[in-house]
Amino acid sequence: MSSTPFARNAQRTTISGVTNLGDIGVGTTAQEYAANPGGLTWWMGPEESDGYIICAPVSAENQPTQVGSVGSVQFWKSSALNDSSFLSLSNYLKRNLGGAADLATASAALAWLTTQGYWTSWVQPYVAGLYKTTYSGYFADNVSFFATATPQTFLNNPATSVQTTAISEPGSDDGSNFSCQWLGYFKPTTTETYTFYTSSDDASYMWIGATAQSGFTTTNATVNNGGLHGNTEKFGTIALTAGTYYPVRIQFGELSGGDVLTFNYSTPTITKTTNVTGLVFYNSTTNNF
Repeated sequence: MSSTPFARNAQRTTISGVTNLGDIGVGTTAQEYAANPGGLTWWMGPEESDGYIICAPVSAENQPTQVGSVGSVQFWKSSALNDSSFLSLSNYLKRNLGGAADLATASAALAWLTTQGYWTSWVQPYVAGLYKTTYSGYFADNVSFFATATPQTFLNNPATSVQTTAISEPGSDDGSNFSCQWLGYFKPTTTETYTFYTSSDDASYMWIGATAQSGFTTTNATVNNGGLHGNTEKFGTIALTAGTYYPVRIQFGELSGGDVLTFNYSTPTITKTTNVTGLVFYNSTTNNF
């Protein structure tokens, strides 16, 4: 079983082994919380293995508890340990506070809960960059190639790596007959139409949105730059909303001759650029989505 100790810490006193979030004290180390560290009354939160916990301080300290007394912290628990269940619970709380249930992502829910002074066991698993995997063999426009291929170091390309500032395969002639795939998220900073570009020798494809995760084909790619060719640029457009994590998948392959891939984007307000710093992320738990 896994649960966390909490207390209402209205004075926000610094206590060893405790992290304060607003008026909530959260126990982070093993100690005897029944001994009331910091002079506070501590309450064990619900089991966390099958749902996400949200809690808030109760200033009147009159929250009913299962042990018959009243407490100083109120708890809620999502019905399942997944983002959609956590999002549903967060929207329920937002609606109960008189707001619109308009939180669209778990990340947005976390940001809103934090502004309200709520604690939650849901954590943002995304870290900067797209996760790049290199494979021996040319994928030959077969987008399913990567699902069964084995990652492998190929000359100057490590089997796996993370690119945070620019998504590229340098034109340094890393050899022939290899392929690469990048997975993660693109988080736009503005709400407008984005144009994405790949310049490659040989084939490359890019998907953004739901089809980046499943159902991706050469025909529904946002950018279709397939086939054997010298360095060629293709582009595609899509309307995006600021602050949303959009799944993104980029595939590239080199059969022979020169090899290069360059990824760019632009909008009506952003000049075409390769700089994706602060815009791309991946799930560090899965190394993809």
